[in-house]
Parts: sequence; structure tokens; C-alpha cells
Amino acid sequence: MKIAVLRQKVTGLGGAETTLGYLVRGLAAAGHEVMVYGAAGEAQAQNALGPRITYVPVPVWGGKTGRLLSYALNTRRLLRRADVQVVFSLERTYFQQVYRAGDGCHREWLNRRAPLVSPGARTLQRLSLFHRVMLGLEKRLFTDLGLKMVIANSRQVQDEIIRHYRLDPAKIKIIYNGLDHEKFKPWPPESRPALLARLGAPAGANIVLFVGSGFGRKGLTYLFEAFGGLTDKDTLLWVVGKGPLAAYQRLANRWALAHRVRFWGPQAEVAPFYQAARVLALPTLYDPCSNVVLEALGCGCPVVTTAANGAAQFLTPGQNGEILPGPNDITGLRQALSAYVEKGRDLEVQHAAQQAVAHLNWDHTTSQTLAVLEEAADGSRIRF
Repeated sequence: MKIAVLRQKVTGLGGAETTLGYLVRGLAAAGHEVMVYGAAGEAQAQNALGPRITYVPVPVWGGKTGRLLSYALNTRRLLRRADVQVVFSLERTYFQQVYRAGDGCHREWLNRRAPLVSPGARTLQRLSLFHRVMLGLEKRLFTDLGLKMVIANSRQVQDEIIRHYRLDPAKIKIIYNGLDHEKFKPWPPESRPALLARLGAPAGANIVLFVGSGFGRKGLTYLFEAFGGLTDKDTLLWVVGKGPLAAYQRLANRWALAHRVRFWGPQAEVAPFYQAARVLALPTLYDPCSNVVLEALGCGCPVVTTAANGAAQFLTPGQNGEILPGPNDITGLRQALSAYVEKGRDLEVQHAAQQAVAHLNWDHTTSQTLAVLEEAADGSRIRF
């Protein structure tokens, strides 16, 4: 089967790029011809995807809104000339038979964000051309008669699509992200001092870990406020990921945290950080199903996150983490961090974390995805 996969950004260290890589390489390994339509440079993209994947560069221009529209228009133009049997999109575009809603529901994200920002920011959000175009593409996607199936990566995303767009539930299949258990696994307790030493931390250090790119949406400001109120002033906060570093360094100074916070930037290998931490803290405003939660749990690291994170369904409060009603529940976040800095030492807690995601693997994710694609490619001619 010849499969066209649509995704603007194909390179980088984020969860979306990781998911894309596992999926397309898995589909190719199953014997299918996979063509990825992306907006990255050809050499860089081909290196990230691997030799068995055909990369098709898509011309884009302008800022965020321009790139969004030009990618949607140009992928459709290029696909008209391509001999493919199924179009599998990880983007909101003008045509796809199967859509993977890995980015969640944009309307839901805006609804959750609005109460947490200033009145001025809410006004700008309503007037934003980018958001209006994104919402238009999203509505068009979910009402397109050519759309045969939607893949949601959590129950949360499935519910959001049905609630906002009244899509027939029969057209939505939940397929969870996979997890590489060879990479994301617990570190032997007796070897933790050596791991901490390798990462430049004192022996026996208690580390609260934040992993994510897009510090604002992931709730880092709320985490600083909660962390600053911990009674244990020896606990460290490590921040891994991409964001406006200078602004958050100033914020750390404002909360008198500079000596306890370390910004690591994006990391190609994140597993050692999960293995070193006592707890992962992700007070996100909105996440469809955060890969970092699955990875942390796989490493035996309990998680504190919010009910706005689809990955919260893998948590059992009191056993392997806590679920906050929202990112601005500073008291609840502080109490959960304080509890799990201690409970994170407990081998039973670590085991409960690992077991919560033990059933996830990329082979299963790929085979489920392939079944959806095969059903969508029913032999009829694709009409653009």
C-alpha cells in the first residue's frame, strides 16, 4: 500500500516528531511505501525519517498563519499528482481520509486557556487570524465527507471532538501512543547515586522534574509558584525543554529560586532525567496525551499533572501520581509535590508507575494504525 503522511514539522525533539518517526518507520517495516509530506529541509528531514521513507518537501511561506494555509493548499496540489492509496494526516489540512488528532482539539485548547489569561489576552485570542484560520480548518476537517476515520490518542480527545463537532463516535478510534520500554525503564536504586553524579547533582538529591517545550502552555509559571512554597528548601527543580529562557530565569529570580532551578534546554536523551527525578510535574493548561507522562511512568517516576491532560487517564491518584483540577491550583500542586518528593522513593509507587504503561508499545500502536489505514483505503479512487 502506498501511504501519504502529512506533517509540517518532521524534525525536532518533541513528542509529535517522535510519534511521527515511530509510526512511519513502523509502517515502512511492515512492507508499505510511505511518503511524508513536510515543510522541513530535505536533507535534514530525510536524516530524521530514515532511508526507507520517501520525503516530499512542501513549499510554505509567511508567518504562522501563512505557513498553515500554504501547507494545506500545497499538500492538496501535490497529492493530486501522486498515486497514493490513502492519505494519513497528522495536520489539519484540506484533504485527508484518516486524521490523527495528536494535537488535540484547538477549540478545546482555546476554551481552557481563556479563563487563565488577562482580558487583553482573551481579546487578542478572539481576534487572532491564526486561531480563526486554525478553527476554520479544524471545522472543515471534521465535517468533510471524505474523512473516513479519526484516530484519537486519548479518551479526552475523543470526547472533545464529539462534543465540539458532533462527529459520529463510530468514526473515532482511540489508539494510544507507544512507548519504548528498552529506553524508558526504571534505574536500579543502588545505581542512583552514580546517575545523579553523572548529571551533576548531589548524592541523595530530591529532584522535581519538568519536561516540555512551550513553557507557557505546560504551566511552568504555576510550577515555579508552587515549588517556591515547598517547606523543603533543598529540593531541586530541573527544567528540560525549549522555551523563552531569559523570561523564566527572571521569574525564577523573582521567586528566589535561581539557586534551586536548573534549565537544561532540549535534550536528545530524556530517560536519565526521569530516572533521576522523584516526581515529574506537568501542570499543563492543555495536553491531548503528553508523551512525557508516559515516558516518566515507564521509568518508574510518579507524575503530577492536570485533568486537562489526556495522559492523566494512566494515573491512579495516591498510587502513582496526582491529577489536579487545573494548573492554577497552587495549593494542590504544592501539596502533591511535597507528598511525591517523599513517595517517589517508594518502590511500590515506582512499580505502580511502570505498570500503568506496561501495555503500551510502538508495534501495537503501528499495527492498530495500519488496520485503520487499510480499512480507509477501500480501493475507491481518491477525489480531491
